[in-house]
Amino acid sequence: MKRKFLAVLLLASLTGCATLPVSGPVRIGPDLEPPTDSTSFYYSPATPVDGSSETEILAGFLAAGTAPQNDYAIAREYLSESIRATWNPNQELLIQKSTPQVTLTDSGIAFVEVEVTARVDANGRYETLPAGSTRTLEYTFSEQAGQIRISSGPDVTIVIRPVFDVVFRSYAVYFLDHAKSALVPELRWFPANPATGTKLVNALLAGPSDWLKPAVVSAIPTGTVLSLDAVTVQEEVALVDLSARALVASLSDRSLMKAQLVATLSQLPTITEVAISIERSAQDIPDSELAVSFGPNGTMVALGEDGLKAVSGAASDEIPAGLSFFGSREVTNLALSTSASKIASFTSAGVFETALDNPGSAVKLLDARTNLTALHYDPLGKLWLVSGSQVSVDSKPVVTSWLSGQRITAFALSPEGSRAALIVDRGATNQVLLTSVIRNQSGMPIELASPIALAAELSNPTLVSWFDQVTLSILTSKSDSSNVALVEIGGGTRLVQGLADARSLVALGDGSAMYLLKSTGELFAFRGSFWASIASSVSAIALLK
Repeated sequence: MKRKFLAVLLLASLTGCATLPVSGPVRIGPDLEPPTDSTSFYYSPATPVDGSSETEILAGFLAAGTAPQNDYAIAREYLSESIRATWNPNQELLIQKSTPQVTLTDSGIAFVEVEVTARVDANGRYETLPAGSTRTLEYTFSEQAGQIRISSGPDVTIVIRPVFDVVFRSYAVYFLDHAKSALVPELRWFPANPATGTKLVNALLAGPSDWLKPAVVSAIPTGTVLSLDAVTVQEEVALVDLSARALVASLSDRSLMKAQLVATLSQLPTITEVAISIERSAQDIPDSELAVSFGPNGTMVALGEDGLKAVSGAASDEIPAGLSFFGSREVTNLALSTSASKIASFTSAGVFETALDNPGSAVKLLDARTNLTALHYDPLGKLWLVSGSQVSVDSKPVVTSWLSGQRITAFALSPEGSRAALIVDRGATNQVLLTSVIRNQSGMPIELASPIALAAELSNPTLVSWFDQVTLSILTSKSDSSNVALVEIGGGTRLVQGLADARSLVALGDGSAMYLLKSTGELFAFRGSFWASIASSVSAIALLK
């Protein structure tokens, strides 16, 4: 015979009690960011009550998963001494959708079945799960000093979405592109508490996710660990003591290693500097020139009746109008590069390239095809062309074997050029994919690695751009409406109102602005909560970068 717990008991327990903010702006989903230097926003679940039944002990234990302070000290009080020290609540977090269903057997085993929407692994990787995903967790009980305690159970905590949004925060862990010339972020999620720095460094040492590995490296030698498994902070200086394996790094790599650690740890408000030691021996490591860029990825440029004109940035960012070149061509797409000093334009006669400082000079027909999907210059000044399932860079094909039978309908390179976002037509549906860019030793892209799917819940995605270094702007279109989804790579999704009949969507890449060009030629800028019309008779927009 089996008996069910009342679901309402678990629902009440999992919400717990909390001290929540009563002022400040309203935020949506995982974007909610509580202060990281305070524990006053944590939930405060109850400790075990003497005489509690298995039902009450399990409910209290699950509720205590909302309180990570002191390494989930309250939750551990519900455990028997045999597992209290070894239970690892940081191994996996489940975000539940509905009230868990709990069954207690006559033999004293409890089964908790929960529908989950997302999970976070031990290294902070957030994964959205398919609709209807469930997990079943098994717990056993024993008597300890006359009180019921949990004697076995998985290394898992469960929270509802509002709790996750308050307790956890997203942070970027920084790796290097293969040329070691740019920092490449990967988003991770951890509770905001004094142990966050340690978790961030451990995540960095563990390396990138599988999908990103082909495009990045780390200057920290493989196998390096924290010698004391703790990052301490003294007077805003993070003290990072690494194992002897770090000594393998060259002098130049040690500077890059420091750059990775500084970029990763300086997100915490209590840290402004990083001091590295190896097996307690202080290291005098010079700073690297690499740093996280918080500015726009470029200047927004629009092509109108008067030629090219900057619509973001200072007046000094304006470029020659180029009427002698553009006036005789019907341009529908643009790419501009300061590193290559070139402009590429897609016209009814193909792709033409000309000089950036003097449009109309040194004109070349690069590609006579008239069915291109996208064109982009990467940070090295190499021109990407996308058509159907074919991708080329400087007229050389890029391997995309996994694209067989699929057509690319939108394409966007990340600001540093190590990642690419695509929308592919799979017949009945469009899908958003994220891939890493594999380059040879000279920096030439040679392959797009096997991708991961993003934002499966979005209906009919049509356009994509990089809102910032870890967030995509994705336009979804229906017959009567559209939205722009801001999709964190390894995080949540936030929707803002879009505009119908959109032809191009371009973001500045620093989270500050988006621009949308309608088929009518009207150009709009997103002003935080609404779209404002800023120009008309525009034929193409692009970032000058």
